[in-house]
Amino acid sequence: MPSSFADIDHLLRRSGFGASRSTIERLQNKSWSDAVLEVMNQQTVPAATVGVPDLDESLSYWTRYVGMTRFWLERSRTIELPLAEKMVLFWHGYLCSSLVKVGDMQAMFDQNQIFRTRGLGNFRTLLKEVSTQPAMLVYLDNAKNKVGRPNENFARELMELFTLGVGNYSENDVRESARAWTGHGLDENGHYAFTAGEHDTGQKTFFGTTKNWDGPGIIDHLLDGPKRDIVALFVAKKVFAFFGHPDPAASTAQSLANEFKASGWEISALVKAVFMHDEFRAPTARNGLLRAPFEIVVAGLRHSGLSAAEVTPEWQLGPLGQAAFKPPNVAGWKQNEYWMTSSAMWAKAQYASTIRWRSYNKDAFSSIGQLSANDAAKHALEFFGIYSPSGKTLEVVQQFIQANRAQGSPGDWSERAGLLFLPILTPEFQLA
Repeated sequence: MPSSFADIDHLLRRSGFGASRSTIERLQNKSWSDAVLEVMNQQTVPAATVGVPDLDESLSYWTRYVGMTRFWLERSRTIELPLAEKMVLFWHGYLCSSLVKVGDMQAMFDQNQIFRTRGLGNFRTLLKEVSTQPAMLVYLDNAKNKVGRPNENFARELMELFTLGVGNYSENDVRESARAWTGHGLDENGHYAFTAGEHDTGQKTFFGTTKNWDGPGIIDHLLDGPKRDIVALFVAKKVFAFFGHPDPAASTAQSLANEFKASGWEISALVKAVFMHDEFRAPTARNGLLRAPFEIVVAGLRHSGLSAAEVTPEWQLGPLGQAAFKPPNVAGWKQNEYWMTSSAMWAKAQYASTIRWRSYNKDAFSSIGQLSANDAAKHALEFFGIYSPSGKTLEVVQQFIQANRAQGSPGDWSERAGLLFLPILTPEFQLA
């Protein structure tokens, strides 16, 4: 049975950054399960190595930062079904590191690439790779973790923020895990290295099991040991909160956790289970998430057809509240109310204004004066991916057109400019 237009629109907003009517209608001809499978199929996506930026240290900080940010924005803008890039955003806010502390752009970019290539793979593999990658080693201080002088930062966050959540481990578990991770640090060139002389080889008791634990074995025990059910539920809730809404029903979260475990910790299986669950398409989910600034920016680029080079949004992400590669802390960014600030609204208007003038200068809406006020309003909203505006939104845009035409000619510069600006600030565009 074909899917509804609204369902596919919802899927493509959540699994990506919005889509054209033609893409929605193409997938609308498929059943829901087949549409989900196509969204998840990343075989035709360009390799992560295509178009990588030059991060040579001879270049200025700003040149390198712009290069790595635009690389991410352009992949998100141009790939038709960019689920992998959406997963980069998810993991960047989950397994956090920040350029502000790490200081090494290559290390931060390499972590971003891990999220890109492993973000839909196996959770165990991803967690182990990120744990021993230079950005994380610096950000959570495991590079300083040595026998006799254990540093507990990474050991604590591995449990509190990455796998279990608060209250599901003891301080002794933190201490013993920290001892297990000693020696996993950096060499003189800033690359990961295990230094045996800096590793604590003594007996350690972690969640009731005593032996000579080593760091990666801690991850295995979290996923295979007595806490595996808690880990599965914790991660399942995080993934559903990102794609669906922040407060899934207990039964929904548990069913997703069960599928995650049954798959052997395959992230793609969990994501697919989220998309296939009835709660993902329920009204609570459809209206349950605001777009994060990165999503706002990419949606603006995708629908307008403008490139990151034309809009330079890397400078606007910070004022919007989500500077790329710079999460606020190890807990990452929050959702919904977190983005609803007066400064963020001002920044959205600034971004909308940039989209307006770049689009205007490329003759967007040059023929819109030939349309009635009603059709012009619908056309402008659809241009930005708003296919089913509320009656109030449509009325406000119509009133703008009517007021403008009462004082000038249809389709004049002020009407075009306004219609290239207003849709980005509508409630519909703010919804993920």
